[in-house]
Amino acid sequence: MKKFFIYLGLIFGASVSIYSQKNYDDYFTENSLRIDIYHCGNNNTEAVFFKEFLKEKIWAGTKKNLINSFDLGTYQVRVYDKNSGILIFNYGYCSLFGEYIHTEEAQNISKCFPESIIIPFPKDRVLIELHSRKIDDNKFYKIWEIEFDPKKDLVKEEIVFNYKTFNIDIKSNISEALDIVFIGDGYTFEDEESFLTDVDATAKYLMDNEPFKNFTQQINIRAVLPNSAESGTDLPQLNEYKNTALGTSFNTFGSKRYLTLYDYHILRNFCSTVPCDHVCVLVNTDIYGGGGIYNFWNVTAAKNQYRNEIFMHELGHSLAGLGDEYYDSEVSTEGMYNLNTEPWEANITTLVNFDSKWKNMIKKDIPIPTPVENKYSFEVGVYEGAAYKSKGLYRPFINCKMKSLGVAFCPVCQKTLSDIIKYYCE
Repeated sequence: MKKFFIYLGLIFGASVSIYSQKNYDDYFTENSLRIDIYHCGNNNTEAVFFKEFLKEKIWAGTKKNLINSFDLGTYQVRVYDKNSGILIFNYGYCSLFGEYIHTEEAQNISKCFPESIIIPFPKDRVLIELHSRKIDDNKFYKIWEIEFDPKKDLVKEEIVFNYKTFNIDIKSNISEALDIVFIGDGYTFEDEESFLTDVDATAKYLMDNEPFKNFTQQINIRAVLPNSAESGTDLPQLNEYKNTALGTSFNTFGSKRYLTLYDYHILRNFCSTVPCDHVCVLVNTDIYGGGGIYNFWNVTAAKNQYRNEIFMHELGHSLAGLGDEYYDSEVSTEGMYNLNTEPWEANITTLVNFDSKWKNMIKKDIPIPTPVENKYSFEVGVYEGAAYKSKGLYRPFINCKMKSLGVAFCPVCQKTLSDIIKYYCE
């Protein structure tokens, strides 16, 4: 069991939605504060180490929904006004470290992973806390905190990189839109046209599919291209390595198709001068693969014939924290779900607390659990087999994009995605 440091001040349950929304201008400027950290440990220990504060030019996030009540993610950031003790901002996320601790390697080796906490830039002193979700009871416990005083603390303001930015499709004001940024990796200077073609194709596919087609006027698309020295990406299983700007790589945690990137700080550097709510990395490779981590990143093999389907599946993970609904494929992580608690993902249930999930979307004549039969093919139900387990975990639809490529998101996943988009657009 991980070692957690329990906060004995204000006591919080899994949700902080009881707190009313705050006035943005009372507490924050138009800038962002980035807190770079290292998240370290193994499957028994967890520690956080501070690297530096950075001031970025733009806060692209919502200015209305400062208190996030989705209760998604394995980690939660909470920001308190230091003078009053009032919670003024929070959000959830997942990370590569959060997956590493469930691997076989983590049983013997401790590692550190770069992460960044991104919040609106405070006008006055704040207390920033990081909470970790304990798998035993699905609740958050504080593991780290730091104070920030904009009048006293050293803040790095200049981040200079040689890269191009592109406005692909801008429809709304940044504070009333979901601002998606595509960043290329493994594209050289000569590959710029190829990168923009990949961005255009991916963005078009996004806007043509539910539920995103319902929000075409509220989604902004931008692109960033850091020039890589070599085309392609790392293939450790073949002992092939490329010199690329972001250092993307297949074979993450020993999973052949898991395409990710390790250095989150470098990724955030390339996002620093454009409005960015959500970052999607397109990798210049035709090999099948990708990865998506909630409020962290989406990584897609941009030249593969299934790249649009890969992208959308991974976007379900990275934008809305949706869980995988398949259960018959090998994965590199184990023990991510406790069958005695209700998972936090909106599309996965153990039936422990099903009232908190999609129960109100099921017709009265649909049995719970629901047998996988043709007559239920287009019905929201409770189908056994999800999240890498054939028994004890359930999904809402027989087939969904979180289970298989080539099909649409199910109604439950579409609703979750729509709610997330609305959160950014208000």
